[in-house]
Amino acid sequence: MTDSVSPRQAFQRAEALLRDRRTEPAVRQLRDILREHPDEVNSLRLLGAVRLAQGDTTAAIEHLSRAVGHAPGFTQAAIDLARAYRQAGLLDEAIDCLQNCCAQAADNAEAWELLGDALVERGDTLAGRDAFRRAAAADPHRQAIAAALEALRHGDRKAAERAFRGILKQRPDHVAALVGLANLALDANAADDAERLLRHALKLTPNMDTVWRGLARVHSERADYNGAEAAAKRALALAPDNADCWTMLGTVQAWGLRPERARASFERALELKPRQPRVALSLGHVLKTVGDRPACEAAYRRAADLDPGLGEAWWSLADLKNYAFEDSEITKLESGISMRHPDPAQRAAFHFALGKALEDRGDHDEAFAQYAAGNAVKHAQDPFDSAALTDRRQRIETVFTREILAAHKHRSLATARPIFIIGLPRSGSTLIEQILASHSAVQGTMELPQIQNYSRELDAKGGYPEVLTGMQAAELDALGERYLRETDPYRGGATCFLDKMPNNFFHVGLIHMMLPGALFIDSRRNPLDCCCSLFKQNFARGQTFSYSLEVLGAYYQDYLALMRHWETLLPGRVLRVHYESVVDDTEAQVRRLLDHCGLPFEEACLRFHETKRPVRTASAEQVRQPINRSGIDSWRRFSTHLEPLRKALGGAVESYVD
Repeated sequence: MTDSVSPRQAFQRAEALLRDRRTEPAVRQLRDILREHPDEVNSLRLLGAVRLAQGDTTAAIEHLSRAVGHAPGFTQAAIDLARAYRQAGLLDEAIDCLQNCCAQAADNAEAWELLGDALVERGDTLAGRDAFRRAAAADPHRQAIAAALEALRHGDRKAAERAFRGILKQRPDHVAALVGLANLALDANAADDAERLLRHALKLTPNMDTVWRGLARVHSERADYNGAEAAAKRALALAPDNADCWTMLGTVQAWGLRPERARASFERALELKPRQPRVALSLGHVLKTVGDRPACEAAYRRAADLDPGLGEAWWSLADLKNYAFEDSEITKLESGISMRHPDPAQRAAFHFALGKALEDRGDHDEAFAQYAAGNAVKHAQDPFDSAALTDRRQRIETVFTREILAAHKHRSLATARPIFIIGLPRSGSTLIEQILASHSAVQGTMELPQIQNYSRELDAKGGYPEVLTGMQAAELDALGERYLRETDPYRGGATCFLDKMPNNFFHVGLIHMMLPGALFIDSRRNPLDCCCSLFKQNFARGQTFSYSLEVLGAYYQDYLALMRHWETLLPGRVLRVHYESVVDDTEAQVRRLLDHCGLPFEEACLRFHETKRPVRTASAEQVRQPINRSGIDSWRRFSTHLEPLRKALGGAVESYVD
């Protein structure tokens, strides 16, 4: 430093060097300042912060202690000193430093947040959580955070994102804004972006339950049950009396087929915070899964009472399939439709629920009008591109030739034997699953998302399915092993298990290449019954092809074409099972199923309705009843409205043979 340069100018030069990431010249500049002005606190603090970033906690503590000693009210220096103490493992010193800092600057959110982390790490969880609350109260951006959350409650995701990004422009390390953006990314199916944001937040503060709840969602999106459960439990350990943590744990447990544990978690969440309609709804879903019908109905009614505009609660009652709506409840459904709910999903749910109530009363024309109205709402929000589907199907047929599939038929992963039940939803696949899961050697699971996740990953790597033509056997084996590893939490290590994701009919070729020993069962039902049932079903997510009769017919045609392709290329691997045949001659079809799977006959498969297991699909109640013909020719109730579907199906109806 020369005589012509003031200490302030020299310090500003050091700051500029650091902004340009020229760390060593900046350090030399700061040392020059301190040689002439040993007590210059800004330079002491900045040099200490640099050393801390470099991992030299000893030097950092030395410089920062001097800065605080010369300027006891220098809050940022005290905060950095506490960070250095904590990084050096000196928690007590860090806490003392931060407590003094908070006493002097009670409105400093950063100091309270760091104090919360340090207290939790020392084992003082309650005191740590109190410090986090003080941090939130002192946060200068708390009004912006509140506005973002309010926008989310009203479904305005763009406004919420603008608010979160605005906060991060001013303070890039704002944890609540990072978590908010991560949750928006998860809503948009961008799990990688969400994880990046949350991992950054975790570096800033590893002891906030909101960050761990976000990570639990990330792991859930990736079908990583163990990771999701660990993250949810970590959140709960940090905030054991926080209802949202119990809700997250219950959500993970329900998804991971631990329904009784999920039930307990949701009930605890409602004990802590009773007025939570969506948690009551989730509890109802779990109770449906385990077959506790009275408690299930009570939970759905509780959700509807807590939020009269929650159409999902009313649809959930209707989706029990044999729930009888009372006159007063139908009036509430009509009121729900007339309230013009701002959330399209809730408006649609009211229409579907009223359609089911009217259908059960024999008013089929008005029932169909309600189903059509519900589908119109959903189609407007999420239209389906039939032309893109046909193009996708043709690309699959082009890539998966007899030669490419034959090259993998002799490879085998002997550790497990998965059985894939494929086809369309509402085709009788849950019945087939329940029959097979009643066998002592078979583990039923659910609609596992792994295969679809892999297809998306492969698409991002080079275009699916074309990318498969360049993959080596070792890469495909690794993918197969990954599938077995990721599905293990659902199958409990069972060798023979079921994967009932219907849409996997697109991926028979991929499954064969990564799991050459896999078997397939194609569940079929009269096209009119199947498609009509799809049109009446209010799916929570996916299945966007079901919102239009014309689109439904076109989708069914592509499904038939692709199944013909697989049956031709993989003879004997795909067993076609017709729902009507299972109803009319159950034992013969059960024996066919077991023969195809290489399993000996067991009487329990005929008494499938007695099998106690979680069932998560719309047919959960139906497969707990003895087999009956109620689902056959049910389309006739709406025959006058189905001409667009008949036309789109073309010859599929006449060619169907049960």
